[in-house]
Amino acid sequence: MFKSTILSIFSLLTASTCSEKKQLIKDCPDEKIVNKMPSAGNSSTPKEYYIYKGERREISEFDSTWVSKNCQVKTTEVF
Repeated sequence: MFKSTILSIFSLLTASTCSEKKQLIKDCPDEKIVNKMPSAGNSSTPKEYYIYKGERREISEFDSTWVSKNCQVKTTEVF
């Protein structure tokens, strides 16, 4: 009984965590950064990202359709 209760609680926590991750941000980022710095070899770090509330956030975290319709995001290229 104790084991099944623990598993049930774990399942609920896992399910709620997964659903939170699927929610895309529907808010305007502060800025879009485009990294034009040359890199050696293959880099898995995306060259474009947003600054949102003072922190780096990946573009994939945002609802891009919502952002394009509702925001005017300043783009900064870094070299």
